[in-house]
Formats: sequence, C-alpha cells, structure tokens
Amino acid sequence: MDVAPEEDLADVFDTLIGILHRGCDADVLDVFVSMDLTLTQVRVVFMLAMHGSELPINVVAERLNVSVATAGRTVDRLVTLGMVDRREDPDDRRSKLVSLTAEGVRLADTQREGMRERIRTFSRALPADVADGLREAVAAAIAATPEHLRAGAACSPDQVRTCS
Repeated sequence: MDVAPEEDLADVFDTLIGILHRGCDADVLDVFVSMDLTLTQVRVVFMLAMHGSELPINVVAERLNVSVATAGRTVDRLVTLGMVDRREDPDDRRSKLVSLTAEGVRLADTQREGMRERIRTFSRALPADVADGLREAVAAAIAATPEHLRAGAACSPDQVRTCS
C-alpha cells in the first residue's frame, strides 16, 4: 500500500519532533507539577507568551476552546499564583484583559530555552551538508506556509538563520 506524500512527510516531522522533545518534556513538566499548574493553566501561559501582548478573557476562552467561565477561573488561579495580571479594558469596562507577569514570562522562557537548547544540540550533531540542506528545506517550507498557519510563530522566514 502506497503512502501519500503528505502522510509520509507528517510521519517524518512526527519523528523529528519526537527526537527534539525527548528529554525536554520531563524537565518542563516537572516545573509545572512543582507549581501545581493544570494543563489549561499552562496553555494560558504559553498562549499569552506566543501572543506577546494582553488579550481579553473571551479571546483566551476562544483560543483554548473553553467557556468564558472556565477561562475566568483559570485566569483567577494564575493571578493568585502571580503568573498573569488581569485589568479592566479601558475601552470596555465589562471586559478584562489578561497579560503575563514577569514570573509568567520566566516560566514560558524556561520552557522555550530548554527546547532551543535541545534544537541546538540536535543541529550541532548533524553533518554540515545535512544541516545546510535541512536549513534550506525548512526555510522554504516556512516561506510557503500560509500566513494563517504562521500566526504566533516566533521566527519569520527571513530569520531562519538567526532566530534560535
């Protein structure tokens, strides 16, 4: 039975992502467990970190596919833990805006730095010709990716060589 090219590519990416995550997940999960964070709370922290600025609670709820009440309770707990700030929207007093505190940024940065270090280790282990070919292929794939799929990406296609 033949495998469709996109399924074969998905399998290759799945394997690569597994290799890159190996060893990082346990460290990151240990931090979350030690802080007694739920998966939804972690998702809020990472979503706000990726977004880079404050968001209304209803947008947080939409992006996480949870109710506004659930998002509100999640934010309440994160405020208590010092991970996020919540303030009234000056344009709509009924709406609350949520942003990361320095502690929330630190948590997200810790996870990202662990992943970046794993990627650097992986990259340094590749033969130069393979690394060059992979860099070119990934840069081309990023450039060809529709904008709606790139939303929230940390690196633009022209930063592939410099962004870590």
